[in-house]
Amino acid sequence: MIKQVFDPEELRVLIKNQENFGIEAQKIYALLLCYETKYDFCRFYSSENAVFASLYGDHVVCETGGCDLDDRDFEELAEFFSFCGFSEIFCSEKVGERLSEKLECTPKKLNLMRFCGNIVPRGTEKTPPLSEIFGVLKTAFEIVYEQWYLDMSHRIRHGVTQFRRLDGAVLAIQHNLNGNALLSQIATPPELRGQGRASRLIKAVCGELSESRVFVLCEDGLLSFYQRLGFSLQSVNYQLSSR
Repeated sequence: MIKQVFDPEELRVLIKNQENFGIEAQKIYALLLCYETKYDFCRFYSSENAVFASLYGDHVVCETGGCDLDDRDFEELAEFFSFCGFSEIFCSEKVGERLSEKLECTPKKLNLMRFCGNIVPRGTEKTPPLSEIFGVLKTAFEIVYEQWYLDMSHRIRHGVTQFRRLDGAVLAIQHNLNGNALLSQIATPPELRGQGRASRLIKAVCGELSESRVFVLCEDGLLSFYQRLGFSLQSVNYQLSSR
């Protein structure tokens, strides 16, 4: 049975040690650090073999306890998401394949890449203004300023997310938990693209995070780009978008 979790300590127990391994658990743990269970727009749920989080209708699903989800689990999850609605669901490949059979959604494969290349020490600008970061990101992603700003400023305030900038290119260190760092929101202004600026920024930040395992999620079209930078494929995740 799916239930909403209101006690932060109960949630920590549910995902204990999970954040060391799966990117899904790391994302949920990062949300817990930012929001705990204080806000209605960020909710946490658990079932017998899964824990998941919802932020503004975007969900992250994580299998727990070393148990494989069975048909009953998938039926329950699909019924929950169909009833409550969703914008996106981030999950493992197996969960994504099964849920996409039961939900009206568009599945997209995301590759989890880990940096294994040579470190390139180079200084970057830390904590650039969020308004300037958004000015770059909006040229590459479909994002709404108010919602993005509220989430990012909250994550920064709680020490979970940091932004870096170099030669006009920007990126977010989405989180760095238990030696696992995730890079995201990587973009360069249109007039500066094609000059290797994003590559230099990514390599510089990987050097800065040399004591952590550094990951990035990308679509198939960017696999060769990240491989040239020294990333290797670790696993596959799914993102399910409502139609």
